[in-house]
Amino acid sequence: MQHLYARRLLGVPAAAAVLLLTVASPARAADIYRGDPISAAFPDIEVPVGGTAVDALGPNLWSTGPTKLTGAKVIYDLRGVTGVRLTPRKGGGVCVTPSPTRVVCSDPRVLSFEGETIEQYLPVLVKATRTATAGHTGTVTITFSAEGLAPIAGNSEVRIVDGRETLAATGPATGVIGLLALGAGVLGVAATRRRRTIG
Repeated sequence: MQHLYARRLLGVPAAAAVLLLTVASPARAADIYRGDPISAAFPDIEVPVGGTAVDALGPNLWSTGPTKLTGAKVIYDLRGVTGVRLTPRKGGGVCVTPSPTRVVCSDPRVLSFEGETIEQYLPVLVKATRTATAGHTGTVTITFSAEGLAPIAGNSEVRIVDGRETLAATGPATGVIGLLALGAGVLGVAATRRRRTIG
């Protein structure tokens, strides 16, 4: 139910490396919320016609210091595109699916931060039917909440691509520069950080 990996990051150069990795992957951060104690980035994602996106879709979360949360929940609402559906990923918390475009996942565990980034928290899979149209885009509104914490919401773009397209990288170089400028101040506050994924 939980998959962890850790890497110690040092200073602002490490923050830049995190953002470069985020942008260079199929899921890239497009919408960032900066808060205290929790900040969040909401990745964009590409899904091939008749297939499943390479990466699962979920918010990336980080804290300004040691923080523990209970009652964590992530809600996904997809709109603006046809032929795309959201499916809970196995092991990604306790999820219900009121419709193919809405998923609600909760976490019975204590969510603990010690200055690290948690990537793709309680993620979902994004799938496109064979009748989906390449080039069409939709928006997934992702809302993260927990006990004692005001809900944090952001938008992720879902873009349908031809199945023959390469999904190894998305986003122009200018996107990298913009994210570095926006995120370096937040991510550079910790001298060291660990990076992990929780499914």
